Amino acid sequence: MVYTASPELRRPRQFAAKAMADLRASGMIAWRLFRSNLRVRHRRTFLGYLWLLLPAIGTALICSYIQSRRIISIPPTELPYPLFVLSGMILWQCFIDAINAPLQHLAAARQLITRSRVPHEAIILAGVMEVTVNAAVRVAILMLVIVYWVPLAPTMLLIPIGVAALVLLGFAIGLALAPLGLLYDDVGRVVMLATTFWFFLTPVVYPLPARGLLYLNPVAPLLIASRAWLLGRWHMSAGFFIVVASALAGLAIAWFWYRLARPHVVSRLG
Repeated sequence: MVYTASPELRRPRQFAAKAMADLRASGMIAWRLFRSNLRVRHRRTFLGYLWLLLPAIGTALICSYIQSRRIISIPPTELPYPLFVLSGMILWQCFIDAINAPLQHLAAARQLITRSRVPHEAIILAGVMEVTVNAAVRVAILMLVIVYWVPLAPTMLLIPIGVAALVLLGFAIGLALAPLGLLYDDVGRVVMLATTFWFFLTPVVYPLPARGLLYLNPVAPLLIASRAWLLGRWHMSAGFFIVVASALAGLAIAWFWYRLARPHVVSRLG
């Protein structure tokens, strides 16, 4: 396989055909990469899957202590406040994992993408699989905790839709940033700072105010809908559908952008 700097869009049909061929060939390779990465990751940790929950539990305990001491005034929540924070943190972590996954997996596979014919989509799909498994573990444990406080409701079956929407939005953002992130380590640091700031603008540890600029936060309608379904309430605003449609379009554009940037990225990395 030869990567050149000549514009690939000179032959748009060939460009599209190659992209679809790589995507079709990625499934089995992605599965093998996912299993290999999973074994390696958890072989090097003592607590294993507990790390999927420890940050959320720690944040819930700290926020509960702050709220109980009236250090910060937080309006009443429908769920007991520790569960409110725990559910918000688990959903937020699914979103953040999805943002970080493309860049982390591609960066870890630099030698592979510069010296082999493995489709880059296989590495990206392996990241999607890992994020999906981690999200499923988190949500399953959250459901076990929640059912002790609220009765089972049909709307709880919609929780995977809310989590999938958060993962979709995060992954579209992460894939769009991946080409620059592979070339410049500054991008990863900027993402970390930006998501930290974003966290405080998202109703993770506090309920959404009645009005204000926070309604422009694309994560807010997804998070609010998922929390409402946990409580047995039907809630799916127009903002939910707008964000999901935008994320789908953004993911397609991000993939197109990555395919265009791929020869230049491989050339610089090689």
